[in-house]
Amino acid sequence: MKKLKLVGLAAIAALAAACASAPETPYLQITAVAETPAPVPSADPRVKFKDGERYLRDLSANLNIPREDICKELSRYDCMSDAFRIVLGGVEAPNLLVNEPIETAALTSPIAVDRVALHVCTNRVRMDREAPADAVLFKAGAFGKDGRAKSPDKAWLNATADAIYGSILLRSPSEREVATLAGFYKQVADGRPAGSQDVAADWVTLSCFTVASSLEAVFY
Repeated sequence: MKKLKLVGLAAIAALAAACASAPETPYLQITAVAETPAPVPSADPRVKFKDGERYLRDLSANLNIPREDICKELSRYDCMSDAFRIVLGGVEAPNLLVNEPIETAALTSPIAVDRVALHVCTNRVRMDREAPADAVLFKAGAFGKDGRAKSPDKAWLNATADAIYGSILLRSPSEREVATLAGFYKQVADGRPAGSQDVAADWVTLSCFTVASSLEAVFY
């Protein structure tokens, strides 16, 4: 019995010596992290439709087209004051007795928005082709010098996509947005003559239309 006690005491002593010689393990330090305040919800969490006049004026300013020339149906009737006034949120009291904007969008409102966006983008690209030195979106000189057109490269497509977003939405596009527009060129060019500036111009027009008719451009 005495021998067992001695063995037990020796084991305890050895364990104590080992613990004393072992390096101390640092305590886990917990640093308090300030909580990020939760975003404050909007008092009125809804996007609001720009009325037609505001929409046209925004596009006029952003794409550098005079308001009176920016959009005309049949090359004669102003898109807002004559053609789509009521369905784009305007009023017309003297003749139509419409004293207040319609509360619910008409079935033809999206069609009117698309017509306006297509008119505007078509006009901008046409102006760019007529006066290359003042081009805003379609800068063909970057890939077709002296009238000798060739297919635009990736750099030109990406730069043009960036210009479209920057001009219409006043912001830089994401990588995904640039890639989407640049990839759309293949669909526009499919089955058409290779190296045609008309193909590139159509791509710019349709890309412009895509962005100009987006929720971000039409609502606020």
